[in-house]
Amino acid sequence: MRDNRLFTREYKKIKQKHFDINTLDVNAFCDSVVSYKTKTDSEKLDALLELDSTLYTELGVASSKKEKQETKKKSRAIYRAIKTFNKSLGNSFLDHMDVDE
Repeated sequence: MRDNRLFTREYKKIKQKHFDINTLDVNAFCDSVVSYKTKTDSEKLDALLELDSTLYTELGVASSKKEKQETKKKSRAIYRAIKTFNKSLGNSFLDHMDVDE
């Protein structure tokens, strides 16, 4: 069965053989998703939040401080992308991010 979800289609373009937060091109993913004219804002939001959850799912107890900071940086980029089509929600996500340590 073929998966036609926006996340799956776009994630295949940036997916790596071995997940590496430092080289994952989140900006390209966000730009691609946001640029769709045929997708609803809800579909775009779902795809972007699914990527965000994937980033945090890959973090673990053994993750370095640098990896945690990079994940947070990429998450911020995702929230800014959301802000381009849903300003209030994007701002809300950005406002509620944990303060850098």
